[in-house]
Amino acid sequence: MTVLENIGYILVGFIAIVSIFLVILALMEKKLKIRVFHGKKARNQFYIEEIAKININMPEESLRALSKQAKSFFREAFHLGGSQDYSWLQNYFAKKNNKKAFEFCTEMIKYFYSGQKINKELLQGQIALLAEVISSNRIITKEEQKELDKQSQKNIPITQRNFLLRALKRK
Repeated sequence: MTVLENIGYILVGFIAIVSIFLVILALMEKKLKIRVFHGKKARNQFYIEEIAKININMPEESLRALSKQAKSFFREAFHLGGSQDYSWLQNYFAKKNNKKAFEFCTEMIKYFYSGQKINKELLQGQIALLAEVISSNRIITKEEQKELDKQSQKNIPITQRNFLLRALKRK
């Protein structure tokens, strides 16, 4: 065999190895994205498990524990700063048209500020309502937000993107 014939076989082998390597990398990337996605589902699942642990036999203490978990979830899921009271949260969710969260805040205002006593059945209803809110509002990390921003930039037409870039440069 001549040297030229050997180079052809070497190139074919090299291309096959590189192709296999690229396929492995693509599968690893897909697996990592799935793992990140399930990690965020686990964060929402954490809140659902925490509110499921609330002991409803002591309604007043349980209501405070529920309130603590709800505010913690709202801060994390909606990126709210500080310790917000339910009237502020109620207005926030009204503006965002989040009906379930709005209803939850309205009920919490009623129990905390109007002096209405809560019983086991009402507490169970509040726990179920908060579980619905948690299930319907997935927590998005900063990395996921960056990925969504990248994808949305790809979907904006070039003329619109240029307009937005010029508007940002003027500021």
